[in-house]
Amino acid sequence: MAIRDILDRDFILFGGKGGVGKTTFAAATAFALLPRKTLVVSTDPAHSLGDCLGHQIGDEIIKIDQAENLYALEISAEKTLERFKMDYRRQMRRLLETAAGIEHLTVSEREKLLSLPVPGADEVMGLKRLMDVMDEGNFDKYIVDTAPTGHALRLLSMPDTFDEWIDVFYNLREKHRFHERAFSKPDRADEFLTALKTSTARLRNLLRAEKSEFVVVAAAERLVIEETKELVHELLGFGIPVRHLIVNKLFPDLDADFARARRDQEQKLLQVIRNTFSHLEITEVGLQPTEPSGIENLRRFAGVLYK
Repeated sequence: MAIRDILDRDFILFGGKGGVGKTTFAAATAFALLPRKTLVVSTDPAHSLGDCLGHQIGDEIIKIDQAENLYALEISAEKTLERFKMDYRRQMRRLLETAAGIEHLTVSEREKLLSLPVPGADEVMGLKRLMDVMDEGNFDKYIVDTAPTGHALRLLSMPDTFDEWIDVFYNLREKHRFHERAFSKPDRADEFLTALKTSTARLRNLLRAEKSEFVVVAAAERLVIEETKELVHELLGFGIPVRHLIVNKLFPDLDADFARARRDQEQKLLQVIRNTFSHLEITEVGLQPTEPSGIENLRRFAGVLYK
């Protein structure tokens, strides 16, 4: 298994501890996939994809200049959730009105309850936005630059959390049905819940699909290794395919005391990485003389990375 195998996947996510180079590898992989029509997406709230590409990017898909067939998108989960609430407010209100125990709340309390944030809903909506884009079928390849480890793991666990929230409403409505015989037939709110349930199931299937892969990016540092162990363990627990680990920013082999000391330390940590992640394909990438950002530098770095 070689690093070029990554390019065979249709849905590729890059993740790891903050500062290890996830965004750079996501962008470089997008260039390696050209001329296939490719969309690179950032789900990191602190978007840096635009800076990496040297291009202004926002919450709508744009074409990247000087890179034929490359498109980019920075998903705003908050904006997506607000649009969702606006589009489905009537169905959400209906859910509330037909839930067991709602009769004990005042009108203002019901409105307040309707406005409360659902745990993980913004992350789910961010992923749903990406899935909706994929459903349109306008691209051959999809690459995702995820947030640092903790946020990424919350993001990937959200379909299950959101599912539990949907089940709560299902149960409340069933209790209401039992007490209110007039309310016995499925309505628009039921259709709404079913649609949400279907969406979360499709998200889960997408993340676990054989043509998907989560590429982990790390560095030869003790804290990074520990966080990477947790990330890989959790991803495999979710059933998300993990095959490749990229160890980035390795110090060059220079003839100087500082460089030799740094390299000696890295070699010890690299051996720890090789032992710990022996089930993964490990690719070692040296510290670059110039930052791989901008169209030409990313194109060049993609050539070095994927040869």
